[in-house]
Amino acid sequence: GRGRPGDGLRFEGVRFRYPDAPPDSPPLLTGIDLHIRPGESMALVGATGSGKTTLTSLVPRLHEITSGRITLNGVDITEMPREELRKKVAVAFEEPTLFSTTVGENVLMGAPEGTGEAELDRALAIAQADFAHALPQGTGTRVGEQGLSLSGGQRQRLALARAVVGRPEFLVLDDPLSALDVHTEAAVEAALRRVLADTTALIVAHRPSTVLLADRVALLSGGRIAAVGTHQELLRGNAEYAHLMSGEQEDSR
Repeated sequence: GRGRPGDGLRFEGVRFRYPDAPPDSPPLLTGIDLHIRPGESMALVGATGSGKTTLTSLVPRLHEITSGRITLNGVDITEMPREELRKKVAVAFEEPTLFSTTVGENVLMGAPEGTGEAELDRALAIAQADFAHALPQGTGTRVGEQGLSLSGGQRQRLALARAVVGRPEFLVLDDPLSALDVHTEAAVEAALRRVLADTTALIVAHRPSTVLLADRVALLSGGRIAAVGTHQELLRGNAEYAHLMSGEQEDSR
């Protein structure tokens, strides 16, 4: 990693219930305690409906936590302007939103002002999204409602390019490889490994291949973090984890 001072990403006693949930219903997440050290990548694994996507969406404040706190390098995320928070934390979700603008502009939304062609090309290469150069107007091709329609895998790769283009300090990825074919997936994983060496990352993972990108794994179960360890440690020591990784859950949400 970059050897930055700071404390990485911390969840302390985080509870979350959707604002419109019945008041007597149990919270979706209760007492989440998790520490992702500076420069570390952590995979988040759990059964369908365990709240993995919700947990990751709390970091960029797409949802506000009910209680507890989340800190980036010791600073409570609620004390930062949203704009500053979203500069520090780049996200790519499984169902990415592409805006009705050019491919290049879609990717550069993730970048600081004045980011140029070289950085755009680097991000597309990392995300294995070089198909963009072959589009009718290259990276100037419009996509989205008024433009070209892309496949799920292509959209996912552009979202990944958007997440890495600004060389963010923190990266939150929600199963970023789910729509990719095996060949593309292997290529993206190899490239992601290099990106993860320079960031502090939380990655929702459904498959062992994605889990293996991370330094450690956290198992989300019953609304809390039930276990944290390496993939091998959890395979050996946690029956629920071993079951999840055996593929019975193949790619279901």
